[in-house]
Amino acid sequence: MPLPIFFNMNFKIRGVPVCVTWRFLALITFMLSLRTENVLYAVVFSLFHEAGHIAAMTALGNAPLSVSFELTGINIRRRQETGISLIQEIIIALAGPFANFILFVFLILIYLQNGSVKCFNASCVNLILMTFNLLPVKGLDGGKVLYYFISKFFSFKAANIILSCSSAVFILLLFLYGGYLLLTTRRNFTMLIIALMLSLSMFSKEEC
Repeated sequence: MPLPIFFNMNFKIRGVPVCVTWRFLALITFMLSLRTENVLYAVVFSLFHEAGHIAAMTALGNAPLSVSFELTGINIRRRQETGISLIQEIIIALAGPFANFILFVFLILIYLQNGSVKCFNASCVNLILMTFNLLPVKGLDGGKVLYYFISKFFSFKAANIILSCSSAVFILLLFLYGGYLLLTTRRNFTMLIIALMLSLSMFSKEEC
């Protein structure tokens, strides 16, 4: 067995197989090594985001077959025959950003009460996660919502073409903005890395 596969963590939560790949662990280790609060917030609140999706799926009678933590994100594998309507699919897609919105409101209320800077920073991270995930890009929740919405009026093939075009446009804009940030700051690679990760998420999927 290859060494990388050996380092994957496999376990079950309520009968649902969960795989944490070594690449994901390496990415998280690198992010945490930066020792900034916002990075830690992003990791924790991303987990809350995915929990929102899983809770909505379970409530609608479509519990996931498996969950895997990968280099390009968290992949929730579902049953082929779901019996879930397009409206319910949209609800599931929006459940993750909604979880971040709830956390944003909760934390901003605490900030308004006691003026905690940490609560303000944490609320901003949730707002950014919510907004970013609502972009109409393939692999993001906004892309899924766009795809399912268009599918109600056009064919799935047409919806996929429109989503691919939308994804290409937004990823190009992110690359351009990332290049602008790099030129002006001389050290901010963040947006370029995000654009690259989105590009990878459109074409690649890891398997546990």
